[in-house]
Amino acid sequence: MRKILVAIDGSDTALQALDYAIRQAGYSPPAELHVLTVRPPTTVYSAGEIYLTAERLQEAAAERAQQVLAEAGKRLDAAGCKYTIEQLEGDPAETITRRAVELGCQSITMGTHGHGALGILLLGSVAQRVLHYTSLPVTVVKQSSVRT
Repeated sequence: MRKILVAIDGSDTALQALDYAIRQAGYSPPAELHVLTVRPPTTVYSAGEIYLTAERLQEAAAERAQQVLAEAGKRLDAAGCKYTIEQLEGDPAETITRRAVELGCQSITMGTHGHGALGILLLGSVAQRVLHYTSLPVTVVKQSSVRT
């Protein structure tokens, strides 16, 4: 059975990428989806720490990741897909790439926020970095005004 890693962060584009992967999973041969959300490490120097402890920041990030995965699970259950879900902490691009290889995935599907060239230059792009790090095929779903 094919395996596709689907990286999500709760954004609209990530959910569009999940919907795309669900459709791809139904093609022959069918695929199992491994849905992954990656929490960036909580740093001691974050602005939130003025008001919250590092432990509380980690708990809040884990709770948010759980909400993202719960939404994904609802969509996957409704579609009848075979899937697993997971949340990890680390550098998102490195973690996505490493986990896809560890799981023996044949490809990665993820959304992009479409910041454009200047946004990528200033902000970086997880999708761009995944493309750089991996030798696996990567499907990048760009934000669309059409919802499926």
